[in-house]
Amino acid sequence: MTFEDLEEQGVILPEEEWGQHELQTTVRRVPLAIAFLGAVAGWVAALLGGGGPVTWAGVAAFLTMLLAVTWLCDRGVVRQRHRVEEVRRELGSVGGSSGSADGQAAESGGRRSSTP
Repeated sequence: MTFEDLEEQGVILPEEEWGQHELQTTVRRVPLAIAFLGAVAGWVAALLGGGGPVTWAGVAAFLTMLLAVTWLCDRGVVRQRHRVEEVRRELGSVGGSSGSADGQAAESGGRRSSTP
């Protein structure tokens, strides 16, 4: 995946918007902390289980929590994308038609040109 692909999908802001938005994570911290602690507990159980059922329960817990962390972070990216799109719509409605062209290009899936 290229930098342009990430920018096009709304994961990375266009360079002209860098430094213009509030930087806050949209990942829910409490569930993320719980998943992280569960992953650590699963890792410890797998390490100390001695190859028995506790080891396999620890491996299963670790993999489940790894999936949970990945899912939580992905949901955070989706929420951030929606938040940035809302800001762009607000700026587009205030600034006239300049924001609507970007919104139409993003919605149609087309690449935006870097030339003015």
